[in-house]
Amino acid sequence: MKFISFIVPCYNEEQTINSFYKQILEVMQQIDVLYEIIFIDDGSKDSTAEIIRRLCKEDPSISFISLSRNFGKESAMFAGLEHAKGDAVIIIDADLQHPPGLIPQLVEGWQIEKYDVVYARRINREGEPILRSWFSKNFIAL
Repeated sequence: MKFISFIVPCYNEEQTINSFYKQILEVMQQIDVLYEIIFIDDGSKDSTAEIIRRLCKEDPSISFISLSRNFGKESAMFAGLEHAKGDAVIIIDADLQHPPGLIPQLVEGWQIEKYDVVYARRINREGEPILRSWFSKNFIAL
């Protein structure tokens, strides 16, 4: 059976961690794969780390990396990649900007279509500041 590692960089995510976790569980019930969730706390100043520690005690599929200070998202992702055991890795934000509901489509692209890399990109940028939309439109590869 295939095994997926979720890498979840977190910085001051106390408001969304529990919702994120519940949505991941709901989505993973639809997919026939084993998984681990690796939360990386990137030096949060709120109770993010405490919430993740509690989740670790409740769910053996969760592991936790705590960085000593805020090193940035890229360092958090690298720490997760260093510890991931999966056949595939999904890097996803805990703030729910990346909808967990798209995970089945990503897994399908990987398992059924046999793609090496499966990537999701936002099509609709409605409500974003104009400058951010312009940069996204002009600098993100299609």
